[in-house]
Amino acid sequence: MSKTVTVSDKLAALVEAHRRAAGFATIDAAAEELITLGLIAATAAVHHSLGRSDGELRGLIDEADASGPAEPWDAAAVKAEVLRRYATLRGA
Repeated sequence: MSKTVTVSDKLAALVEAHRRAAGFATIDAAAEELITLGLIAATAAVHHSLGRSDGELRGLIDEADASGPAEPWDAAAVKAEVLRRYATLRGA
């Protein structure tokens, strides 16, 4: 399927500059790549935020900051706790 999209002269110039820099034969090919990359980035942003709004994310960050300094990471202690919980589940 093929669709025509009208863009501003400024945006068309940016797409054309991308076409030349990336070596695309046509502006359509350059536009398709840019749209694809934009959609991927938008999708990643949605997944990265886990569906939370900017305000909710800022609230979580504020909550984390208010909880005090981070505790040192003890990988051995975490591993031991995971193994303990796994053993409890298997024995249940």
